[in-house]
Amino acid sequence: MMTLRPAIAVLLVLFAGPLRGQVPLHASRQQDVYAIYSLLMPGAVLANLGPDHNQRWAIADTTINIDDMNPKLSPDAALRPPADNPRPFQEALADFHARKYQRLTLGRHFHLDRPYTLLSAAEISEMKQTLGTAAASSALQQKYAGYPGITFFSDVYFDSRQRAALVYQLDWCGNLCSQGEWIYLEKHNGHWVQRSGQAAVVSGARPFE
Repeated sequence: MMTLRPAIAVLLVLFAGPLRGQVPLHASRQQDVYAIYSLLMPGAVLANLGPDHNQRWAIADTTINIDDMNPKLSPDAALRPPADNPRPFQEALADFHARKYQRLTLGRHFHLDRPYTLLSAAEISEMKQTLGTAAASSALQQKYAGYPGITFFSDVYFDSRQRAALVYQLDWCGNLCSQGEWIYLEKHNGHWVQRSGQAAVVSGARPFE
């Protein structure tokens, strides 16, 4: 069991304008990356809304990087490596520091038990209006009905053997509902297992500017 530092409130800031450092997802990592993303869907804050609000899921079509986090939170600020085997964690942390400014464009490679949509920046802005205010138009309300919120992922950062991974996940479901966390996973017998995670729940969070 990993020892975690005290929870740190984390918000997401999506910047207007071009996405800097955007790169395609390399095919050699694709299977593990989407296996991890799929395992983590939905985050606890969305799952707790109940089945009536989880008819389908919305996922940002571009990963977030360190610049999109406020505060800019490194994985080791929230998690400590497991005492029994710290090296894979440290290698995944080094991968994060090497690639923390990159963003990836995601594809439809998730393996989920219900329909999902990859949202563009423009659609995220629309959905923000729908869930974040009571004045959304009926057309927007209809377009985004059934989505509990939006899930954002960072890239997945691996150790040298691709058997340990760090990933940041943020779920947003309106002005009063936001949860972000760094998660550490390990691959055992061909399957990814969540080793640790520290939720940072922010009441009244506004993860957009």
